[in-house]
Amino acid sequence: MSNFVPTHDRIKHDTSLSWRPGRVFLPASNFSGIINGVTGMHTGAPVIQEITTFGLGGVLLDTAADELNTFMLLPDDMDLTKRIYARVHWTSGSTDVADTVTWKVWYRALTTNVTAIAAAGATGGTALSQVVLIQTVPVATAYVWCTTTEGYIDAGALTERTEALIWSVELDAFAAGLAEDKLLLGLELRYTPRRLSGPDGMLHEAKAPIFSNGKTYAN
Repeated sequence: MSNFVPTHDRIKHDTSLSWRPGRVFLPASNFSGIINGVTGMHTGAPVIQEITTFGLGGVLLDTAADELNTFMLLPDDMDLTKRIYARVHWTSGSTDVADTVTWKVWYRALTTNVTAIAAAGATGGTALSQVVLIQTVPVATAYVWCTTTEGYIDAGALTERTEALIWSVELDAFAAGLAEDKLLLGLELRYTPRRLSGPDGMLHEAKAPIFSNGKTYAN
């Protein structure tokens, strides 16, 4: 069957378009699981801390299983029939490229006036369809900006009635010798947009450029 859309109707459909991906960044210091603007309310009660003396803050997770949660309203142009990618932004005082860190990300899908708010971590959330992978400290420079691999929620795992998510980010494990600070900077989401009013989306998910504001793609 042809995917041709009559000319007069094309401005209502995403099928003939190729949008760049949509992105959302949730800063750790703004997670709704922070109480009194400083302390996390979940496992380990992680606290907002200045990154050395740089005048910037992250959330200190210094013990395995420390966890931080937040509530997020979904963008109304997010195409739930495509994968939703997530990666963790973090930093550490380590200068040892043999040090490793493992992050876990869970979610809980919410439908307004239907779904109860509840814990979204290991005790009550859904793991990503593809988890983020263990990460090695990338360079021998303290407090380098680090990002994990992308995990994702699989295409169609959320119904169109899903309007919000509770996210949980956990410092699952780290190398025995990594005694330096480990700070969560935030959670980034990448998704395929559906921006026009027609019921169909793009034929394929939005391709991610090599650099978020770049024009070069891996394939």
